[in-house]
Amino acid sequence: MTFPEMRSRQRWSGSSAAAGSLRALTVAALLIGACGSSQTGSGVSPTPTPTVQASPTPSPTSTSDETPIAQQVLPPAQDPPLAMLCSKPIAAAADGNATPLFCSNGAVNVLAWKFYADISASILGLGLNPSPEQPKSAMCDDIAHNGANRSEEVNGYKLAAAYYGWTFALDPAKVTCQ
Repeated sequence: MTFPEMRSRQRWSGSSAAAGSLRALTVAALLIGACGSSQTGSGVSPTPTPTVQASPTPSPTSTSDETPIAQQVLPPAQDPPLAMLCSKPIAAAADGNATPLFCSNGAVNVLAWKFYADISASILGLGLNPSPEQPKSAMCDDIAHNGANRSEEVNGYKLAAAYYGWTFALDPAKVTCQ
């Protein structure tokens, strides 16, 4: 007969399934911690520096922060888009612009569209079938009445052209307003 004082101390008071769950959680936490941290040889992490794109073109880099978005009408538009939609974080620049306008697959970035929705409302709401002169008039209206500067309105035009599928032979940077 073994006296209770002579027995080994019980290591776990729960079930063996609970012990297995605890071990699995511990291993998962260790893996996440190990994968989430990186160390350099000197122990000093480099400081990331922001990059600015000269022009908003589809990004050839990482797509891990891009999310496809279901087709939907984006205000101030009244028509559904002909282009695909996506969501990718944007960065605002000192000149008032935001990038990227498009995701790596050429889809319209919904976050950029929303950024320009107020200041470029005329061009973004122009529709699927404007006459060749209407985009110029809409751009001038945005500059005169909605607070857009010229470079912001160029990006508004690029978003609208992609969204609606326009193929005008128009250089939005050369539009002159009266």
